[in-house]
Amino acid sequence: MLAWHLGWRYLCKRRAAWLAFIAITLTVAVPVVVIGVMQGFLDVTTRQARANESDLTATSMWFGDGIPDTQNARTTLANIPGVAQIAPFVSQYGLLVPRLARNESDQGVPALIDGVDWAADTAIGRLAPAMLHTPPVENLSAPALAPTERGTGFLTPTWRAHLALTGLDVAAAMGVGPMPMPPRQRPPIGVVTGREVLYASGIRVGMPVQVAAGTGTKISAEISDTIGTGILEIDRFAVLIPLGHGQLLAGYQGRGGQPKQVGGWRIAAGPNAALKPLSATVQAATGLRVDTWLERRGNMVKSLELQRNIMALVMIAIQAIAVFIVYAVFSTLVAEKRHDIGVLLGLGARRRDIAGAFLMAGLAACVLGGMSGWALGWGVLAGLNPLSKALNMPLFPQDVIYTPEAPTSFDPLIPLFFIAVMSVVGVIAVALPAWRASRIVPVEILREGG
Repeated sequence: MLAWHLGWRYLCKRRAAWLAFIAITLTVAVPVVVIGVMQGFLDVTTRQARANESDLTATSMWFGDGIPDTQNARTTLANIPGVAQIAPFVSQYGLLVPRLARNESDQGVPALIDGVDWAADTAIGRLAPAMLHTPPVENLSAPALAPTERGTGFLTPTWRAHLALTGLDVAAAMGVGPMPMPPRQRPPIGVVTGREVLYASGIRVGMPVQVAAGTGTKISAEISDTIGTGILEIDRFAVLIPLGHGQLLAGYQGRGGQPKQVGGWRIAAGPNAALKPLSATVQAATGLRVDTWLERRGNMVKSLELQRNIMALVMIAIQAIAVFIVYAVFSTLVAEKRHDIGVLLGLGARRRDIAGAFLMAGLAACVLGGMSGWALGWGVLAGLNPLSKALNMPLFPQDVIYTPEAPTSFDPLIPLFFIAVMSVVGVIAVALPAWRASRIVPVEILREGG
């Protein structure tokens, strides 16, 4: 009890102790802010990469080979325990060419052409509504495309007008409404592109284009909508087309009575399914190569993890420097209280109580300062995006992080970790002054005339 009482009194009554408290607060708040932002970027990138790739992706064991798309294959996949949804796809590299371009090689935009079943991909979570309608502009905080400028999946604005006129024709044929309209040419198919495909090329929603694959096959299309996954390396190449047209470009349309083929299956796992064991189960049941989302996009996520860990080490090094501040403060405190310590020892106080008083004061300063740093750090994190909006400018370069706002993490393990590190540093810094305080000889204090 004496150690606690003395430690708390020394901590509260001495100005030097408050200097240590402030230093500890700042050396916890700064890492909380820095690592909170980096963890936020890691969390967002992980979530976006997983959504874009789906939980599992099943492809042929041989690169470039198609997989027969039969009802039996779909049933086998769907009935595997742990599989929630499946979506077929056909991916290939090609070019997106404006219809008016004279030279395909000069005007074509490199693209990863992804033939998908829109309903199936939506069901597995790849085509979330928040990812659609992103404008092809440099400012990522710009509002979404207006309804008149966008389609719905592969339904282009031109198709909407075509369907409306078709409805009038049907009504006229039934004796309702105006006279039938003259024959019209059917609009081309719609394709959805990544925001960066359009931003760099000058192509815009509603423009006619040609989609050319490496097989030499081309199809005419119209830009239906845009998509923004939040990952630059995906958006700058993404071109989504209907699955049937993707099969046509790849030569998977199933000639000679053979079934149509797909490039693979994207698989959404159940809520409690472990991906690695499920991957092995699917591979054993189908004979296909099965990769988790992390295996397909792991380098991007792991690079962010590496950067976060390196920055955490830097923050720990900064906290270690605080050992000198805490040591200086408590050494000064021992010198100032030397007379009082000698009197206490002369009255029968135990040396371990004297040492304990300074250790308790240092630990209390670290814990309370750490809690204050936690609150300060989270306050700064909460204010980053409002400050960005107030200044009308992004606080971080958009072309690097590819988001108009700074994603932040409020994971409590981050501040708790740095409080623990600071507590260890603080106790080490206080240990020598505490030992010196416990070695004071009362007789020497009396001889000094204290």
